[in-house]
Amino acid sequence: MKGSGNEAAHSANDGAAAGSGSGLVQLLFAFVEEVVGSANTLIEVRADRIKLSVRRTIVHAAIGAAAALCLALWVGAAALAAVRGLCGGLASLWGGRVWLGDLTGGVIALLLSAGAIALFLRLSGRREVERLERKYERIRSQPQTHQDQPATAADGGAAARPGGGPGAAAPRGLGAEPR
Repeated sequence: MKGSGNEAAHSANDGAAAGSGSGLVQLLFAFVEEVVGSANTLIEVRADRIKLSVRRTIVHAAIGAAAALCLALWVGAAALAAVRGLCGGLASLWGGRVWLGDLTGGVIALLLSAGAIALFLRLSGRREVERLERKYERIRSQPQTHQDQPATAADGGAAARPGGGPGAAAPRGLGAEPR
C-alpha cells in the first residue's frame, strides 16, 4: 500500500502543476484579450478623431471659399461702380456721348488691369531671381567636396587634369570663382 500512496501523491502534484499551468495560460489569454480590446478601442478613438478632423477641415474650407467668393463679388461690384462712375464722368466730358464715355472707361479699366498683371509678373520674376541668387550663393559658400579639391598625388599634383594641362586647376562647377 505504500506504493499506492506515492502514486496518489504524484498524481495530486501533477494535477496541481497542471492546474497552475492552465491558470497561467488562462491569465495570459485574458491579458492578450484585454490588450487586443484596448488596441481596438484606441483604433476606434483615433478613427473618430480623424473623421472629426476631416469634417472640420471640410467645413473650414467651405466657409473660407464662401467668404472668398463674397469678398470677390464685393470688390468686383465696387470696381464696377467705380468704372461706371468714371464712364459717366467721361461721357459728360465728351459732350454727353455715353458710348464714347463707356469706351474710354473700358479702355482705361483694361489698361489698369494689364498694368497690374505686368507689375505682378515683374515682381514675381524679381523674387524668383533673388531666390535663385541666394540659392547659388549658399551653394558657393558650402564646404567644397573632395571632387572639387585637387588630389594629392604621388607626382605632387603635376598629373594632367580634365580640361587642362599638368598642374591646372580642376573645374569647380556652375558659378564657381576662379582660383
